Amino acid sequence: MRQIQGKNIVGYVTIQITGKQPEAFFQDCATMNIPVWDIYKMNTNQCEGKVYFLHVHKVTKLAKNSPYKLVIVNRKGSINYVTRLWKRKEILLSIILCSVVIFFMSNIIWKVNISGISTELEDKLNEHLTTYGLHEGAWIYSLESVDIIQQKILNEVPELLYIGIEKKGTTYHIDAVEKLIVKEEESKPDQHLIAAKNGIVQKMFLKKGVPTVNINDYVVQGDLLVSGTIEEEKEVDEEKSNEKKIISAEGKVYANTWYEVNVTSSLYHSKEKFSGEQIRKYMLNIGNIQLPIWGFKKIPFAHSFEETETKPLYFIKWELPISIVQRTIYDKEFFSDVKSEEEAKEIAIQQVKNDLQLKLGSDAKILKYYVLHETVDSGKVKLNLYISVLENIAKGKSIS
Repeated sequence: MRQIQGKNIVGYVTIQITGKQPEAFFQDCATMNIPVWDIYKMNTNQCEGKVYFLHVHKVTKLAKNSPYKLVIVNRKGSINYVTRLWKRKEILLSIILCSVVIFFMSNIIWKVNISGISTELEDKLNEHLTTYGLHEGAWIYSLESVDIIQQKILNEVPELLYIGIEKKGTTYHIDAVEKLIVKEEESKPDQHLIAAKNGIVQKMFLKKGVPTVNINDYVVQGDLLVSGTIEEEKEVDEEKSNEKKIISAEGKVYANTWYEVNVTSSLYHSKEKFSGEQIRKYMLNIGNIQLPIWGFKKIPFAHSFEETETKPLYFIKWELPISIVQRTIYDKEFFSDVKSEEEAKEIAIQQVKNDLQLKLGSDAKILKYYVLHETVDSGKVKLNLYISVLENIAKGKSIS
């Protein structure tokens, strides 16, 4: 009788048949389409053969309705092992339950160590870490990315110069560096203050030095504004004399300066933004295979932006070759419109003012502007601007 494949997977048993002409029993099995193989006649009244575990009930029923005695001698195959194990299901369930508990406990934060900062700042840092879910007893997979937490804390705690978060098993180590503000007395060299650019002097605030210009004076680049050479009157032997002294001139001289700028602004405007809607999908990553475990619905967004985060699984202190992959898909919308010439002009002017303010610093003030020339060509507004600015034009020049 031919041997059927897969017997070791589905399981099989060795049966022993006792009776007159026992081989006739196996012939009856073949008639009922019950596969039997490795039939061996032990003696005149005994035969052995192998049948699938799934067919045991059939051959048992057949033996009851026949003059033969059936004895199961041996059991082999995967299903037999599972069946035996299931008979001791209290042990099996205990093993599974213990494994689940250990796995759960392995993925909980048991300790958060903070080093490198003062106790006072440590308490403040602990509050922010708790806000983001990084505290003892938290579920590891509920945390945001470590890089995101680090960046948020640096933005919210100005006393910190650096923060590094490292995970070791069920413990998070926080290494932080506190900012040290040390004010050092700057020793400036002896200097004059000269004009860095052309302008009309509007106001002066001097700490040291002798002014050489007046309000409303027009100065050009390189002109002396504040002298670092002063005369001191001294009395020697009842005689008065003037003596020159070299110092470092300090102060600010504000002047009205001018800038001519060309700028272009398009009448056609397009932008994109997130609507706020998002969906999350979770997958189990085993090697190069990803199995979806949550979030099966189709992505409903016409345009989307996706972020992927991978979190490894741990069993006690060992990292398993299995990880949870979280995909966050955001709904992204595109907008396009056509601006009027006046709107495009206002946007261009504001852009120039912002760029100039950024270049000159917060100490400067834009007073007014004039549009010298304006054209519209190929869907773009082109402007030639003349801008008046009040700024500090004083810069140091060493006294040699």
